[in-house]
Amino acid sequence: MSSIVALQFPTLALSESRLEYYLKAAKESGANLVVLGEYVLNSFFSELKTMPKSMIKEQSESKKASLIKFAKKYELSIIAPIVSVENEGLKKLCLKVSPQNIKSYEQQILMPYTHWNEEKFFKNKKNKELKLFTFTHENLKCALLFGFEAHFDVFWQMIMKKKVDLVIIPTASTFESNQRWLELLKTRAFLNSTSILRVNRIGNLKQENEWKFYGDSFFIDAFGQVQEQLGEQEEMLVVEVNKANEARNLWAFDKIIKNYEN
Repeated sequence: MSSIVALQFPTLALSESRLEYYLKAAKESGANLVVLGEYVLNSFFSELKTMPKSMIKEQSESKKASLIKFAKKYELSIIAPIVSVENEGLKKLCLKVSPQNIKSYEQQILMPYTHWNEEKFFKNKKNKELKLFTFTHENLKCALLFGFEAHFDVFWQMIMKKKVDLVIIPTASTFESNQRWLELLKTRAFLNSTSILRVNRIGNLKQENEWKFYGDSFFIDAFGQVQEQLGEQEEMLVVEVNKANEARNLWAFDKIIKNYEN
């Protein structure tokens, strides 16, 4: 069993004090892995449109340096989405910072909608062959998806085949989509025999209408049952995660489907 912490934040200021306070508390809880939601280290992408690249770069580099420092200080691994300023433009990544190294995952499928067009704004690579970002934490096989990517079956097919124990999903969800996200991920967890930790951001954003990021971070076990759930405030969630063998052996969806594959 592994203890993992979800930190439910709005976009953080450049000051390190708030982040360090919670990371210290996470370590004291017995956890060695901490997860942040989308657009916590950086401003929301629509706000980034009006910011100079130099300011975005300063924001990202300062937050990245803080993650590296605190990962070493508290012996933690930290998963946190971040905006990377590169020669070709801005890219939306997720960092996995440990005391030993840093790995990054570049979001592969971005939102393309008129009101929320990350695909047009960011310069992420468009891969013809989608890949699953996986890593091992203690005895758990983990996978990482951005929120929008959780809607696509191709990733869940890979999750089942790789026998992933825990899927970590940082999000920036709004528009009162609470129940839809809950039902979507309960179903994904059950059908793929994997636990899911969804970490959503909070805070309000003034556009034509006010956007409210509602939090509601939650942990679902591999049987599709919600075990822990936060509200809409700044909070810390500590979850205990087991390997998914019991659910996988009981339902055996992965073994059954093999009988129908060519």
